[in-house]
Amino acid sequence: MTTVMNLKENYYFPFQPEIKINTNAYIELKPVYSSISKDIALFYQFKTNKELPISLSLIPDGCFDILFCCNSRNPSAFLWTSPLQRRQQQNFENDCEYFGIRFFPEQSVIKLNYSMRELLDKQIPLFNVMSADSSIEEVIAAGKSFGERIKRFEKFLNRANFTISDDQKIVNYAIQKIYSSNGTSNINHLANQLGYSEQYIRRKFEEYIGFSPKQFCQIVKFQNSLNRFLETGSEIGSSDLLDIVHENGYYDQAHFIRGFKKMMNLTPKQYKKTLVRI
Repeated sequence: MTTVMNLKENYYFPFQPEIKINTNAYIELKPVYSSISKDIALFYQFKTNKELPISLSLIPDGCFDILFCCNSRNPSAFLWTSPLQRRQQQNFENDCEYFGIRFFPEQSVIKLNYSMRELLDKQIPLFNVMSADSSIEEVIAAGKSFGERIKRFEKFLNRANFTISDDQKIVNYAIQKIYSSNGTSNINHLANQLGYSEQYIRRKFEEYIGFSPKQFCQIVKFQNSLNRFLETGSEIGSSDLLDIVHENGYYDQAHFIRGFKKMMNLTPKQYKKTLVRI
């Protein structure tokens, strides 16, 4: 049996462009070189409109978010998990400031009471699925600024003192291998490197992150290419897009477009028009 050793972390950023575009007063902060930077991808905050029905789309990223509704009269928190395909959620209060934390799939600071397979693609009251001091809802809501809420949540994590299991260490090691390959790893290679059966690795992936290794590889490829695609303003047929296609392990543009549409229900060109229209 192969010993699971530490592997240098590779860069992966779960990108959710529609949250920023569809909300007001959006701000975000990526933790850098801190004790939680290996677990938390992003802190963010936004306000919802006063009158319009609130609907936000989440796209596949393999992560889960915790969102606090900072309503001083009725604060609340919920778990928001990654979908298999782009999906709209409407359970947001009007005229509310939300504080969010996006956790990497390999995070080891939050312990949930159910497998992620059971929680995938859902929006659930946080303390229905996590055993912890629910007063954190009031504590976060009472924060006077984005920075103060970050500090208060970090204190909550430090008190929680969750421990990581050996099974989760195996999954986390495999996830880092997937990051390092830009999502081109396959379960056979992972099984050979880890010394466990393909069936065991698949079962543990679904337990801890909700997705199979194959699905997670597809998400990593999709997220890496989406980020570059939107940042560079690439168009279909451009040299920039060809670079993105090859860097992320797609055979050609047609393969990239099929993979993109599987996640988004839209082609890259259609999705870009949607963002402009928003």
